[in-house]
Amino acid sequence: MGVTEARVRAVLGARDGGPVGSWPGAAPGPASLNAGFVKWFGTEPAGLWHAPGRLALMGEQTAAIGGPALFAALPWGVTAAVGPTEDGRTRTATPHGPLSERHRAAREVESVAASARACGLLSDGQGLRVVFGADLPAHSSLGYAAALGAAVTLALADLAGADLPEDLPVARRVCLTARSGQVVRVNQGSGRAALFPFDLTAADLRLVVMDTGALPRRDPRPTRAAELTRAEELLGPLRSIQDLPATLRGIQHPVLRERVEFAATEIHRLNATVGLLRTDRCGEVGPVLSASHLSLRGFDLPLRTVEAAVEAAARSGARGARMTGWAGTAFALVPSDRVEDVAAGVREAFRGRGRPEPRVRVAVPAEGARRVD
Repeated sequence: MGVTEARVRAVLGARDGGPVGSWPGAAPGPASLNAGFVKWFGTEPAGLWHAPGRLALMGEQTAAIGGPALFAALPWGVTAAVGPTEDGRTRTATPHGPLSERHRAAREVESVAASARACGLLSDGQGLRVVFGADLPAHSSLGYAAALGAAVTLALADLAGADLPEDLPVARRVCLTARSGQVVRVNQGSGRAALFPFDLTAADLRLVVMDTGALPRRDPRPTRAAELTRAEELLGPLRSIQDLPATLRGIQHPVLRERVEFAATEIHRLNATVGLLRTDRCGEVGPVLSASHLSLRGFDLPLRTVEAAVEAAARSGARGARMTGWAGTAFALVPSDRVEDVAAGVREAFRGRGRPEPRVRVAVPAEGARRVD
């Protein structure tokens, strides 16, 4: 089932139909990608580059006002065989065949090519060929498109012998900045990024990722962005509010009051989390993650299926859990010796309610984008 059918299902109200598609197995290796490139484009690629998916830990819903967010790179991602051409055309394929220009992945590659021409990584007359594969699901709020875009961006910078462009979308910058055992704190307005320790292996912790496949009836992001923008027009930067209770009392509209409360407190929660990470206390961030999740209810999130996953993880031994992104995926911070208990508890909770089981995977923060061949 594709994401279009899933969206139709959501609009009709059947919002708990399970994950979209299957979680990919092992990503195609260099030989498969090289062979696909030769088959579809008649020449060898210039090289292969990999970029990871990313997990939004906190703050991503404040993007409209340029708030900070925390991300961790995932051990699953996208690997792309890339080669520039002189015909001016951008073409994208998988080892199984070319993609139409309207395909999400093809649009992402075209966006990278357009940006590369604007900053000089590609000349106006140059085109681009890309064959890619992934072990990251495409419809799970885990940064599939951004990983593809980051891999191709790094490829073009490497091939041009140039630095990465300054004006990168935040989602791609996260994939390019990430490092193993660390999180990326990124300002979603300026794109400035910094790394902080998040060595879960040393702390004997894991991230349990739970993809329920749930979709909202409609994409909430445009409406929430408009609400936060309106709030800042009335109040000034929400991050600068000094007396939040007094500010909230002065807001007459109850919905806007909830949005302001979420955004202002989320920024403080994120800063508290960074403070813990600075002192290598990643095991103590669980309650802050859970508080962030509860606060999302003031943002008309999360979906009931995601709530079920978070609650089941908490009951089964997670130190903290939170929705990630805007749809049907959540994650939990779990001691390594409780991972199986949490995974089993989540699956059992869904079976007990007659719902399709979520896809559950275990991760620690992984390395960022890099050349692999």
